[in-house]
This record gives sequence, C-alpha cells and structure tokens, in this order.
Amino acid sequence: MLDYSKSFIETQFPVSKISKESYKERKANLGQTLTGLGKWWGRKPLILVRATMLGVLLPVSDNPKKDREIFLKLLTMDEEGLLLRKSKNLPLKKIFSLLNFSEKTTYFSSTSTEEKPVLKKGVTTAEKKKIQKIAFARLSYDEKLTYCDRPEHVEEIPENVWNEVNDHLDTSVSNIQELVEELGNKRFGHKPRIGDAFAGGGSIPFESARIGADVYASDLNPVAALLTWSALNIAGASANEIETLKKFQTHVYDVVDKKIVEWGLEHNEYGERADSYLYCIESNCPECGYKVPLAPSWVIGQGTKTVALLRDNNVDGFEIEIIQNASDEEILKSKSMSTVQQGKLKCPHCKKETPIAVLRKDRRDADGNTISGLRKWEKNDFLPEKSDVFQERLFCIRYVKENVDKKGNKKIERYYTKPSIEDLKREQNVINKLSERIDDWKVKGYIPTDIIEEGYNTNQPVRERGWQYWHQLFNPRQLIIIGLFVEEISEGKYTQLQKATGLLGINKFANFNSKLSMWVNSPGVEKVVHVFTNQALNTFYNYGTRPLIDLKNLWNITLNASFELGNSEVQLSDAREVNTNCDIWITDPPYADAVNYHELTEFFLSWDKLLIKKEFKDWYTDSKRVLAVKGKGKEFNESMIDVYRNLSQHMPDNGTQVVMFTHQDVKVWAELAMILWSSGLRVVSAWNIATETDASGLKQGNYVKGTVLLVLKKQTSDDVAFQDELYQKIKKEVQFQIDSMRDLDDKEDPNFTDADYLLASYASSLKILTSYRDIEGIDVKYELSRTRNSSEEGPIESIINKAVKIAFDYLIPESFDNLVWRELSAEERFFIRSLELEMGNVYQISAYQELARGFSISNYRDMFENFRANKVRLKTASEYRTKGIDKDIFGNSLMRNILVSLHLCVQSESTLEGKNYLKAKYDQGNEYWNKRSAIIEILGFVSRFEKISHMQHWHKDSYYARLLKESIRNDGV
Repeated sequence: MLDYSKSFIETQFPVSKISKESYKERKANLGQTLTGLGKWWGRKPLILVRATMLGVLLPVSDNPKKDREIFLKLLTMDEEGLLLRKSKNLPLKKIFSLLNFSEKTTYFSSTSTEEKPVLKKGVTTAEKKKIQKIAFARLSYDEKLTYCDRPEHVEEIPENVWNEVNDHLDTSVSNIQELVEELGNKRFGHKPRIGDAFAGGGSIPFESARIGADVYASDLNPVAALLTWSALNIAGASANEIETLKKFQTHVYDVVDKKIVEWGLEHNEYGERADSYLYCIESNCPECGYKVPLAPSWVIGQGTKTVALLRDNNVDGFEIEIIQNASDEEILKSKSMSTVQQGKLKCPHCKKETPIAVLRKDRRDADGNTISGLRKWEKNDFLPEKSDVFQERLFCIRYVKENVDKKGNKKIERYYTKPSIEDLKREQNVINKLSERIDDWKVKGYIPTDIIEEGYNTNQPVRERGWQYWHQLFNPRQLIIIGLFVEEISEGKYTQLQKATGLLGINKFANFNSKLSMWVNSPGVEKVVHVFTNQALNTFYNYGTRPLIDLKNLWNITLNASFELGNSEVQLSDAREVNTNCDIWITDPPYADAVNYHELTEFFLSWDKLLIKKEFKDWYTDSKRVLAVKGKGKEFNESMIDVYRNLSQHMPDNGTQVVMFTHQDVKVWAELAMILWSSGLRVVSAWNIATETDASGLKQGNYVKGTVLLVLKKQTSDDVAFQDELYQKIKKEVQFQIDSMRDLDDKEDPNFTDADYLLASYASSLKILTSYRDIEGIDVKYELSRTRNSSEEGPIESIINKAVKIAFDYLIPESFDNLVWRELSAEERFFIRSLELEMGNVYQISAYQELARGFSISNYRDMFENFRANKVRLKTASEYRTKGIDKDIFGNSLMRNILVSLHLCVQSESTLEGKNYLKAKYDQGNEYWNKRSAIIEILGFVSRFEKISHMQHWHKDSYYARLLKESIRNDGV
C-alpha cells in the first residue's frame, strides 16, 4: 500500500552512498557538468539534487526495505546499477586477490603469484568478463566507485529495472522523466514544479529539469541568474544548437587571433609564440633606494627546474636572469633570494628589511581599520605612474618552439627566457594598441569603467595596490585580449544563446587572466590559475598572464550531447518577492555563510553589464548589495523569515521544502529552526551528506563540507506545548528514529554513522518542537532578536543538547555491556565509538567532529594518528605507547591504561607485562578486581579488529587483546 502523504526522504535516506557519490562528483573538478560554465561558490553536487528530488517525490510503502531498494535502483547505486556504470577494468592483480582458490585454479596458471598473476592460455573474452564481474562484486562500495562512471552518465536504465519499479510504485514508465511526471501527477495532480529562490550556480534547477520536472529559478544576483540560465539553455541545448555554438566559438576566437597575430603582440622574431608571461611588482627600498623586484619565491617551475636569479646592476636595481634546467646549487641560490618574507621587503643590496605596510604608509583610523597611504589610481589609469610605490615589471616569458625531428614528426618544446629588447618593444606595442582604443571601449562598455565599491572583500585591492576601478585589476595584455572578444561579441550578428556563451567565456578569461591570477610552479603544473583559489580578491607580488593560445581551452566551453530538459523559467528576483507557486522548494540559502557573493560577483559583473543589458532586457546589472541576505543577527533573521514565509505561502498544503545548509553547531541549528518555525514550517526529517576534499592551504589542509538537508512541511497545528512535557516526547522520538535507522541499515555495508544518529537527535527534537504552534515559555521573536555571548545557551539549544544526550546514552556499541558503558568517561566513549567508525570504513573528518560534539569533547586531536580529510584514523596501542599518561583526563582513564598494557604486551611478546601493569596501576584495595569485568569487556571489543582487513594497523594489538582478555579472565581461577 503506497502512502503519498509521506515522502521517502521523510522516513529514510541512504546518506552514506549519496555522500560517497557526491564526493566522487566533487573530485571530478572541471569534469563536472556545470563547473565548465563558470565560477560559483559551493555548487551542490548534481547527484545530491537528484537524490533529494526523488526522495521528495517517492511515496512510502509498508515495506521500507523495498522502498530503499527501489530508490537505489533509480539512482544506479544498487549492485546492478554499479555494474552498469562500471567503465574501467580491474587490473589482474586486483582480480587475483579477490578470487577464491577454485576460481584462481580455473582461470590462472599454476605459476601465478599475488605479484605476478598470469591467465591461462585460452581464457576467452567471455571468461575475462566473468571474472571481472565476480571480482567487482566483492569490492566495497568505495572501491567500486573508482571503476565507475557517475550516475548522470548512465543513458538508459535496463527494462527489467523499470518493470520492478513499476510493480512497486504502481506506475507505467520507462525512463526517469516519465517517472517524475507520473509521481507528480499522483502527488500534486500535475507534473511537479520545483523552485529554487537562491539558484546560485544552477545545480538545483538544472538537475530538477534534467529529470523531467518543470522548474522555476531565481536569484538576486545577475551573475547567478546568468549561470542558471546557461545551465538550462546552454548545458541543456539541443544537438543542433550545440553545433552552432561550437562554430560560433571557433569563429570569434579566429577573428581575435587574426588581430593579435597581425599586430605582432605574441610572436617573437623567430616565429615562436608565447604561452605565458610572468610579471612582478617592483618597489624602491627606502634604506638604499634600489628598485627591488618583489616575490616570495623566484622558483618559476619545479618540474622544469626553472628559476630566476637577481643580479645587482651596481647602479639602482637588479637584472633578473632566467635559468632552465638549473643545478641544485642554482635552485638553492634562487630560494635564498626571496625579496618578500613575512610581510617585509628584504633588499638583496643593503640586506635591510622594511614592512610592506610601511611602504604603503598604512595607518589606523579611530575604529582600528587599516587606511592605506597609496595613491588611488584615477579612472583613466591602466598603468602605474612613475611616482607610485609599486611598479609592474615583465620578468619572464615562456615561448613555444616547434621542431621537426629526423623522421618528420613535429615536436613541441617550451622554454623560459628573460624579456629581450624586442620583447619589451612588443610589450610597449600592447600598451600602444590599448591606448588607441581604450577610451572608445570604455564609452561602448567593452571594458569596465565602474569604481570598486567598498566592502569586506572589495577593499583589499584598493588598500593593497591603490586600484580603485575594476579594469585596474587587469594589465594591458589582459585588457586588450578580453576587450577584443567583447567587441566582437557585441558588434557581431549573433543570437542570444551565442552571446550568452560568449559572456561565459569572457568571465572565464577574467577569472584566469587577471593580475589576481596566481602563477603555480608545482611539478607538472607550471601555469596561471584562477583568481578565486579562495573566497577573496587576493593581490600578488608576482603573477602570470595568459596569451591568447593559452586561453583557447577556456573560451571553448565543453558542449557535449544535449539533455532533454523540462520547462524552465529564470528570473532576477529577491527571494522575498517571489510570486510563483511551486510544489517543492529546494533552496541553498546564504545561511551562516562567509562567502560575500554580492561583492565577489562584481568582479565578473563589471565585464558583463553591456551584454546583459543587450540580451536580457528585463534584467538589472546591479549586484543589489543592499538587498542581499547576509550577515547575522536580528536583521538577517528577519530577512530569512520573510524569505521562507513567502516561499511557504507559494507552496500547496501538501508541498515540501528542503533547505540545504552547512551544519556548524547547535546554535546554528537552534537559530535556523526558529527562523523556519517562524516562517510557518515544521521539520519532518534531516539528513547529513558529508563530502570532503583535501585542499592544501585551506582550513589547515582540510576543506570539510557537510551538507544538511532539512525537510519541512507547512505548519498546520494550533497546539501549544509546555516545556516540561517535551522531554519524554523527544526521548521517545529520538529512540524511535535511531531504532528505525538501525533496522534499515545494511550490516555488511553500513549506511549510518554516529554523525547521522547525532543528526537524527537534532531532527527529532526539532520535529517535536515545530509540530506545535507555540511552546509556553519560549518567545521565538525575542530569541531571534537578542544578542547573546558564545557560551550562553538559549532554550532551543538546551532542548537540542538534551536530545543529543538522549541519543548518545542510547547508542551503545553492539554487544557491549550496558553497565560497563555507563561507567566510562565521555573521552573513553568517544574513543570506542570512533573505533566503531573505523570498523565501518568511515574516514571523513566531519563524522569524527560530529561525534566529538555529541560527547562534548573539544580536545581530541592527540587521539588520532592521522587527521587528514578522508584518511582519518585513531592511534593504535602501539602508536600511543605511554605518551600522555597522567597528563590529561583520557591519559588517566581505564581505556588509556588498557592501551598501555597492550603496547607492553606487543613490546615484550607476552601478556604478563600487560597484566602486571594493570595490577600495579590499580593496586589500591580491590580496584583491579572491581575493574576486571570492564577490562575484559574493552579488551574483547579491541580484539574484534584482528580479522578486519582494512584495520591491519590494529591486527597485532588486537591479537594480544584477545590473549590478554583470556589471561585476565582466568586470573585467580
């Protein structure tokens, strides 16, 4: 019996598999479907959107396991689906390691070893496919994904799957689009209409349209609206349109290339063309007056061993020599010549140091803000004046040389060189060509003329370089190239679709070819990278510039086979003023978010205004800073309530909202809950999708992302509750939710971790709270308006924290003695539960962070041997040794002392040392004998790891845990 009053996502959601699929998609970088359209911050993975959509549309039955099975089949996350997505063959070594003895004997020669397996002669292609399939089936889900395409690449789900889907859902469909339409008809009486009022990079509207829904998308920001429109109309273009767009891209590039070649801007006198220009800032040393080229490193390329060496001209400055294939001595010498160290200019001539802030004549105003003393560039400036503190210098060029070998094969060689006199003439020619047309281009809008408005991010280039106008973030080479493209697109007779495609290319040029574009010297990656390596407008002392040939791949946006999308509408609109009705709203609001979209997008908007005005006549070209939902506190909370009250009013009574946000702490949860509650919504479930990437330089080497899906319905109750009656209801709901999740979990491939159970307790408390119109003693409006310090706990936080305690008291490790568990400290429980995560192949930092929050543990890093993203694991007894004993709470705990005893057992290869240590440690009265049952219980738990293949680092300790457990059990018998 199907129940359309409830959605699948309200009762269950396979978070583990969706997290892994989302992570795989994120790791694809530019291989993601929408990333190639242009920069946006925090695009949600398309698989997450698809799963959310289906989760909302699918009904529930009286067979939850079958519901889950059908859901996974539709997402190709089941065994058959993974095999369908398998696009790479397992290597022979891997296959051999996964086969049993009989299978090895059948298919491999008798001389085969693990290191060198050899197939028998005569093994057929069909047999090779068979052992591929056998081995693949025995991999874990994570391992299978390494050999699979993403779900979105599956063009057709097999007929037998649709037969099973139709049988369970009482439908008659043969593809995902038909299913979405029929489910919409059953639930809403028509094809579902999905809305996103914070469309951003367009993931939610695009994927919703791709699987067959009608879509409404809006955003306050014109850059976001452009990306969303492009996702739906360019990524979703027809085959004929794609062919036309490719011809357009080729034609425009060729037109600009012809001019650049005719003007001789990038070819040297030997006919070689440059593919990189490197510039540095130069400033006078205030101590000796020398002109000092500034750079934190003069290593240009680690792979090519290319370095720059400064040579004193014995007059007023330095020559910069470029050496390729440098010796170790030359590389060390180059590294020693860094002229910017710890925010100071270090002069190689007089050896004196001067803070960069002193060069800029920085001072503090009455409010403590830094005020730069640099000259502010005027509107007509595109080069520094001679009197400016910072000058700009071209110091290196990389040319591409074509050679033909003896066999007639063309070979490409790249080499770095310092600019010759002819190169410097070409540099002056660039300036001349720009000077000839810059005034005309400004009038026509081909290059930006807007002043950079003050803001948290936008103040940085003004303060650090004196650049007041957006065009000043680009040097003459960059301006001439981008200007030529804008000129051609604007003046040519092209369609709206073509010009929008061109606009995306312009934005990519700006991102990868600005004075804020960093030069990377890593091995194999010696190139200019994009401006937004983080969420800021960073100025550099040295930077790279891309000539036209190095921009071709950026210009030619990847356009693949078309997708058949549902009907869509894109508007520029404030979310508070949306007046379109949608059955389902899925939004990713800027909640508790440090990204200043309204400021950062002005970098692109400065280039976009002309073409947006021409091609999207009903759009504005202002970032609408004043209206942006941002910040925190009363004003922000009121804006959010207005937004979600409006969306709730534009949704049917049986509609659903899913709010995506980055989970931070209980305070964030409490505040968001009050906002949504005040908006006329109630929580029905919440799920945490954890994805992580290891990104050096961001957040101490780890960029951790956990996206919470908060599922909401309209608030229809008039009931009022009293706080003292909520506890038992919340306790019952928390335990029910945990039991339900455990019943559904797959023991062989666990789907839920402690982080998910913790989240379930949050959701359970909010589910009970928001089911009432009011709760006696809680004034939501007052709570949202008042300012409290970080340590002060509000009433909603208090209720959520009680729910968390209920959950963690209820979550006892499988087969662990209840009485022993209750006697353990929070640190000991955390360590044991963390070991359970390891047993379940959980390596995400976010999972352990959530666990620590649940146990109110803040100081836990010393417990871990590795705390890098997706590689997290605890220290073993042998790795811990005796470190930290008697220095902290955990160090003096029973669990920690048991680890010491195991270390001593391993070290001495005997259980005697370990047992004697515990007896000596607990020698007061009957303490050892009183703790014996707890010691045996913990040792029994640790001994479980002995046979777990992915916990080899524990095998020896676990082996002795088993022996020591028996020794202590028999002690005194």
